[in-house]
Amino acid sequence: MIAIGESLALLSAFLWGNSGVLIKSLPVNKRISFIFLESIISGIVIFILISALNQWKEFTEFTYITVFFAVLAASVNLAGSVFYIYTIKHVKVGMGFVIINSLFPLFSIIGSIFFLGDKLSLPIYLGAVFILIGISIIAIKRDSSFSFLEQGSSMKIAIIFCTLTPLSWAIGALIMDRLLDYHAVLPLVFIRAINTFIICIGLSILIKKVSFKVQRSEKKLIFASLLTTGAMLGWFTSLSLSEAALTVILGSSAPIFALFGGWLFLKEKINLAGFAGIVSCLIGVIIVIL
Repeated sequence: MIAIGESLALLSAFLWGNSGVLIKSLPVNKRISFIFLESIISGIVIFILISALNQWKEFTEFTYITVFFAVLAASVNLAGSVFYIYTIKHVKVGMGFVIINSLFPLFSIIGSIFFLGDKLSLPIYLGAVFILIGISIIAIKRDSSFSFLEQGSSMKIAIIFCTLTPLSWAIGALIMDRLLDYHAVLPLVFIRAINTFIICIGLSILIKKVSFKVQRSEKKLIFASLLTTGAMLGWFTSLSLSEAALTVILGSSAPIFALFGGWLFLKEKINLAGFAGIVSCLIGVIIVIL
């Protein structure tokens, strides 16, 4: 039977994968606004949930060290989001998404073993292998017309951003995983939303070229922010209920949903190799959760 934490990790992957499809359809100059808008929407949603569940008293249990590491985790995650925006600027989104979700579990597993002392069972390793094999098949087996880089980009820059993105997110996830051992989910992710909002406002003031303006008519941007908010809540709740590595491995199934979302909404074709990769990833997910 699938546990709640594992189900939330899969739900988070589904929402995150489809939010990536929406971000992909946005103009390049609007993608940075997504980070700012998502912080506002997630902040409002979490504020309502904290009030409804009467969890404001949880903040009284926070020490200065707790706040410091919560802000650190939020800042590192924000850096990862910015790197992601630049990744999809220099790399085709589908390929970038696959590479990021290939490296993310590897960084997280290594970190959880060395820094959190997690003991990982053979099924988790085996499931991770199947997921990574599937993602590799999706990434490598492309038509000859497929190009890894966007026009005018260099391989060096692409690799740097494709590596920094999952590395930042893995570090942030590991810090949050330790904090979630002692504190509730909602207060911590509320700090994340507030921290992101403040940094975005500060950057827009200090650096005039950085703009986070959002127009009311941009429904895709708003919907992508809602999906990401749901993915974020599912992700951190899963971290509080399951091992960080297990959450990361199941969350790495996001490219599956991104592929299907691209096929349904962006009319992107999925070739035989793509289906083979999806099957391999699904086998890995099943091995992990059983």
